[in-house]
Amino acid sequence: MNSLLKIHKTQLSKLPDVIATVVTDRTGLLLELTGDIDGETVGAVHAVCADALDQTGGTLGLGELQRAAITASRKVCIIAPFGDEVLGIYVDGARSLAAFESKLDGALRQVR
Repeated sequence: MNSLLKIHKTQLSKLPDVIATVVTDRTGLLLELTGDIDGETVGAVHAVCADALDQTGGTLGLGELQRAAITASRKVCIIAPFGDEVLGIYVDGARSLAAFESKLDGALRQVR
């Protein structure tokens, strides 16, 4: 099985719509980043959000969080927990999110 860090380096950070990526552990400790972003700060936020959204999903009966997309006018942040790690990936908001998520699904299937 491939690790999230390996897939991050070889595939995710190279997808054409990607602006920046951050990988942390579940406590928010920065493990890897690409792009012009404050990885330590946003990585900690990603970890807290992933935990809160996972708890919310459980309360709502949805089960474990797969990923969440936070959309703004110019960028989209996708937060996706994987075991002991959390991926935060920023993409161009002007492009099709559905098309990007299809590419993301293909890459992330190798991690699960």
